[in-house]
Amino acid sequence: FFGMKPGEDIIVPIGKGKVLSIKFLYKSNPDDDGMCKVSFELNGQTRTLNIRDHSAKVDKAVHAKATEPNHIGAPLQGRLSKLLVSPGDKIAVNQVLFVIEAMKMETNVAAPAAGTVKALPLQEGELVAQDDLIVVIDQEWKK
Repeated sequence: FFGMKPGEDIIVPIGKGKVLSIKFLYKSNPDDDGMCKVSFELNGQTRTLNIRDHSAKVDKAVHAKATEPNHIGAPLQGRLSKLLVSPGDKIAVNQVLFVIEAMKMETNVAAPAAGTVKALPLQEGELVAQDDLIVVIDQEWKK
C-alpha cells in the first residue's frame, strides 16, 4: 500500500453502480503528540481527520490505561496532586485514593469497593490524561 500524494484523487467502487471519489488535499506536520491533520474530499465534501504519524518521534510520556475491572484511572486530565494510599494498604468503600488537580480545582477519587492496593504505577506530580492507570487493586476486588 502506498499513500496518496497531495492533489491526487481516486475512485473506489463500493457496490454495483456506487463509487466513492476521494481526493487527498493536505497533511499537516505532526504535533507534540505525534498527531497530524489530514484533509481530503469525499464525494466533493471536505473532511479532516486527526491521524497518528508513527514515523514522528514523540517525547511525551504515554501512561498505561485503566482497562481492567480492578484498575482505577484518572477521571480527567490534570496533575496527580496527591496519592493517599500505598501498596499493601487495605481500602474501604468511598475512601479517597488520590487527588487530581486541574484548572486550579482538586478532584478526589474514591474507591468504589473495598480491597487492597496492589500497585501505584505513577508518582505524585505527574501529568495524567483521562483513564491513565493510577491504582491497581487486588484481584479479589469486584467493581
